[in-house]
Amino acid sequence: MNDVRNLLESRFPGLHARIEKMLVEAEARYSEQANQAPSEFLLEHARRTAAIAHSISAMEGVDPFLPDLVALYHDAGKFHEGEYHKDDVPEEEHAAVLAGGMLAEFGVERGDIDAVLAALRALYDDRLPCAGACRIVQDADRLDKLGALGVGAFFTKATLRGRGLVDALVSTLSRELTYALAAPRSMFTETGKRLAAEKATKTVAFFDDLLSDLESWGIAAFERRTIVLEEDFRTRDGASIRSMEVTIVMPRACPDCETSLGLTHLRDRGVKCERLTARFACGGCGYAREISFCLPVFA
Repeated sequence: MNDVRNLLESRFPGLHARIEKMLVEAEARYSEQANQAPSEFLLEHARRTAAIAHSISAMEGVDPFLPDLVALYHDAGKFHEGEYHKDDVPEEEHAAVLAGGMLAEFGVERGDIDAVLAALRALYDDRLPCAGACRIVQDADRLDKLGALGVGAFFTKATLRGRGLVDALVSTLSRELTYALAAPRSMFTETGKRLAAEKATKTVAFFDDLLSDLESWGIAAFERRTIVLEEDFRTRDGASIRSMEVTIVMPRACPDCETSLGLTHLRDRGVKCERLTARFACGGCGYAREISFCLPVFA
């Protein structure tokens, strides 16, 4: 992280500190309005993503300046006006607005500002071309969610949202494992592909062990089901993929009456992604639970 700070400080003194201050203040406003304990999760994630982007840039032989900036700003719009995903505007668009004004204020060249804004807007909008810094930061952001770092972030998020262990697994483990298994095909850079294959294996192994321990102690029993979506998916670079596998982690039986659960799913188009909603329900007592997440996008 010092490498990122030192690079920005050498070119635009005060810019790095200004970005960090903005991130801290944005999360503080959200935490206050949501009656949530104060945290600096947003800042820490931005720092980690920037550090990973800086390293990928070095390995790929790219000047890290623009990837570092994009990485630091990429989640700056997440808590727009103190709320989490308040409107139908992608958070990256809010981030681009914030970045554009601040970078101009610090005298960054117009061409570099435009490159940062284009990368931010395209980062997770699969309808836009992802090039240059966008590709490096997308890989860095996904690598931060894999391996030991990813597991740590998983449980930190769960704690911030007031979720216990079992509830966190029911709510979000399907997304984590779906993304982990898809990670090597979701990376743009050769560095990202290599690291994703290694770290995704560690992610899956950890959660396999955790689920096994929960069941062996009689605490909770989960099963993993695979949904195969068979249709023509497009990668960010325009190639065709005929099918996609989604992993659903769900209780092995109804937590209320121990009847087997049925699983249904549907897809729809969200603000910036194809989204899958899975519903597991009990035919006996009426227990039901829904989870929803964006489908992974292949590079």
